[in-house]
Amino acid sequence: MVELLVVIAIIGTLATLLLLQLGVARAKARDAKRIADINQLRSAIELYFDDNNGSYPDDITIGNLQDYLSAPSVPTDPLTGNGYFYAIDPPTSPVRFHLYAELEGSNNGLRGDSDINSTGWVGDPRDASLAATEACASDTEIDCVYDTGQQ
Repeated sequence: MVELLVVIAIIGTLATLLLLQLGVARAKARDAKRIADINQLRSAIELYFDDNNGSYPDDITIGNLQDYLSAPSVPTDPLTGNGYFYAIDPPTSPVRFHLYAELEGSNNGLRGDSDINSTGWVGDPRDASLAATEACASDTEIDCVYDTGQQ
C-alpha cells in the first residue's frame, strides 16, 4: 500500500512539472504569433502607404487593409483578443506609424533587434504625439514587436 502511495505521489509530481512547462510553451507560441501578426500588419500598412500617395491608414481595420491581408480579418492578440497598438503621426495626413504588441516573455531571443527590444526606451507610443524616444508600455520595460514605418 505504501509503495502504491509513493508511485502516485511521484506521478503527481511529474504531472505538475509537465503542466508548468506547457504554460511556458504556450506563452512562447503566443509571442511567435504576435511577431508574425505584426510583420503581416506592417507589410499590409506599407502596401497601403504605397497605393495611397504616401499616406498611412487612420486605423488598422479590415476596411482599410482587406486588399493587403491574406486573412478575412485583422489579426488580434492571441491571449486577449484585442487589436494591436497602432498610432499615426501626424493625425492628419499621416506620414509615419507606430505598430506594436507587448510580448509575454522577456527572454525571447529578440534582444539584438532595435525595432523589437524596448529596454531603456522612454515614453508611450500610444501617445499620438510620438516623441523621439518611445516605449512599449509607459511604466514597464517589456519587450515588444515594434515598427515605426518609413520615415
